[in-house]
Amino acid sequence: MQKNEIFTGKVIDYTHDGLGIVKIDNFPIFIEDVIEGEEVEFKIIKLKKNLGYGKALKIIEKSSNRVEGIPKTSGANLVHMSYEEQLRFKTKKVQNVMNKTLGQNSVEVLETLGMKDGYHYRNKSVIPVQKVDNEVKMGYYKPRSHDVVNIEKCFIQYDEHNKLMNYTRDLIAEMNLSIYDEKTHKGAIRHIMFRTNSNKTETMVGIIVNEKFPGLDEFVTKITEFDSRIVSVMLNINNKKTNVIFGDKTENLYGKDFITDTLGGIEFKISLRSFYQVNPIQTEVLYSKALELAKLNQDDTIIDAYCGIGTISLFAAQKVKKVYGIEIVEAAVLDARENAKNNNITNAEFLLGKSEDVIKDLISKDVQIDAVIVDPPRKGCEESFLKDLASMGIEKIVYVSCNPATLARDMEIMRGLGYKLGAVQPVDMFPGTYHVEAVSLLVKE
Repeated sequence: MQKNEIFTGKVIDYTHDGLGIVKIDNFPIFIEDVIEGEEVEFKIIKLKKNLGYGKALKIIEKSSNRVEGIPKTSGANLVHMSYEEQLRFKTKKVQNVMNKTLGQNSVEVLETLGMKDGYHYRNKSVIPVQKVDNEVKMGYYKPRSHDVVNIEKCFIQYDEHNKLMNYTRDLIAEMNLSIYDEKTHKGAIRHIMFRTNSNKTETMVGIIVNEKFPGLDEFVTKITEFDSRIVSVMLNINNKKTNVIFGDKTENLYGKDFITDTLGGIEFKISLRSFYQVNPIQTEVLYSKALELAKLNQDDTIIDAYCGIGTISLFAAQKVKKVYGIEIVEAAVLDARENAKNNNITNAEFLLGKSEDVIKDLISKDVQIDAVIVDPPRKGCEESFLKDLASMGIEKIVYVSCNPATLARDMEIMRGLGYKLGAVQPVDMFPGTYHVEAVSLLVKE
C-alpha cells in the first residue's frame, strides 16, 4: 500500500470524530465525508504505522442516510449525514468510550436526545476576517491552516447571523476598511462576532480589532441601521500576536453592553465575553435531565461546582432549599450574582474559589450537602477533587460532561471510590459536529 494508490472498500464503522473506517487487508483507513455502509472508491493520502487516511473519490453505493448540498463549515463535519445517523453515531461513540474505559456493557448508555431539526441553532458566531488579493473574506478557517474560506451560509449558526455576515463583508469592502494581517501584524479588523437571544429580539455585534480604524463610527451606524434587532455594539482591542480571539480592553460603541436571554424561565444578562451555552434549546434539555437524575427535594442543599454565570444553579434553585454555586473566574461569579438578583432568586449563593476548598469550608461550617453537580471543562475533574468529594461523604454526584472520554475516566475513578454508576444520557448540543454532551448520576454505595 502506497500514498496515492486507489482502492475500493465498504465503510464499516466511524472513528470518534466521525471519519469513516474502511479496512484493506485488515489495515484501517480513515476517510472524511463517508457514511457507514457505503461502498467508496478512495485514494490514500497519508500512511502511518498502524493506520492511514484516504480521500473519497467516488461513492459507488450511497447510503440512504446521506444528505447532499450542505457545504462544510468550520467544525460542522457531520452535515453529510442525516440527523438520525448523527444521533446514532453519537450514541455509539459514547457507548464505545464507556466500554473501553469501564468494561463491556458495565454502564447503560441511553439513546442520544436530539433536536427536532439540527440546523441554525448556534446563537453565537465568531467570524474571522481576512483580505486576500483585494477580496474581503469572512467565513471559517480552512482545516489545518489560517486561510479564511468565504461562505454565504453556515447551516449551524442562526440564519440572522448569515444575513449579518454577508452584509458586513460587503460593507467592509465598500468602505475599504482596514483589515488585520497576521503576517505583518498590521491592519485593524480581526474578527466580527454576533450574539442573538433565543427569541431573536436582541443581537450584539462585537468588533475585534488590532487597533481603532478610520470609518469605525460610520461602520457602526450602517450596521445598526441594517438590522433593528442590534441593541449593542462592542469593540474589543486585541493587539497581541496571538490566536486568542479577545484582548483585555472592551468598550461600548452603541446601545447596551449586554443582551438578555431567557432560559427555563430565568433571565440572563450576556456580555461580549460571557460564557453562555450556544444552543439554548438543548441547554434546557441537558439541565432538565441533570436535575431529573438528581431526584432533588424541596429541602435539599446542593452545590454547583463549576457554576459559570449560574445557569444550572438558578435552574436548580427553583427546586431546592439552597444552592451554592462555586466558580474560579471572578467575572463569572459577579455575573451569576447579578443574574440571581435580577430574577429575585434569594436561595442561590455564589462563591469564588476552587471547588474542593469551598466545599471543605462549607462542611466545616456544618452545611449539610445533599448533592453536587459538576459540569467541568473538556479535561474533566481533577482526581484530587473527586477523592475529596468521596472523603467528604457526598452521597449524590450529577456529572454533566462535554467530553465522554473524560467522563468515562472520572466514572472509573468514582467506581473505585465506592460509587454506583448510573446510566449515561447523551444529549446533542452541537448537531452537525462530532461533539456530544452526556450526563450521569453517581451514588455512594
